[in-house]
Amino acid sequence: MEQASPPWFCAWSIKFAEPVSDPRLIAAMLLQKRKDERWLLVGYPAPVSERHLWSVWLAVRERVLAKKMVSVSLDGEFIRLLAGTHQMSVAFKRAGIQKGDEKAWLIRLPEWHDKDEEILLNHDIGSHDSDAYEMMSWLEAEYNPERPAPSDEALDRLQIEANSKNSGFTIEQMLMTQLSLTDID
Repeated sequence: MEQASPPWFCAWSIKFAEPVSDPRLIAAMLLQKRKDERWLLVGYPAPVSERHLWSVWLAVRERVLAKKMVSVSLDGEFIRLLAGTHQMSVAFKRAGIQKGDEKAWLIRLPEWHDKDEEILLNHDIGSHDSDAYEMMSWLEAEYNPERPAPSDEALDRLQIEANSKNSGFTIEQMLMTQLSLTDID
């Protein structure tokens, strides 16, 4: 049985004009220019699929509704869960942009309804493009027409110790497992 493909997640691959020399400066620029906390940057190798991004989004939503976020902000909580850690400083080292990065993901976290009855995945295709392109300009970056894809670089960056060839799990499965274990005490 084939799995259904999830909808496109609001994430744009971007390529910087020059490799990142100061990740804090890039982050500060985004924080200053973005319209709300639903905009964030993550390191290029961190997300490995649409399903991975939606799963992290669902985990953030669950923690917001249960009032159990570790971070004080939506963007921080997303990065923390993407990195699979309790510690914010570790999260930014793993899933944030780093010195020398040439590419990153500009992400707009979709809205959600506060009702637990039914979770609807928003199909926002194109509705945030103009804001995204404006931010790319501020960040001195351009759109890079790619979607998230599994890579060994993702495992290295997120510090997942596994050999995808011998474990029997795909990289996506390993990261989804890491996500599900993130907040287990």
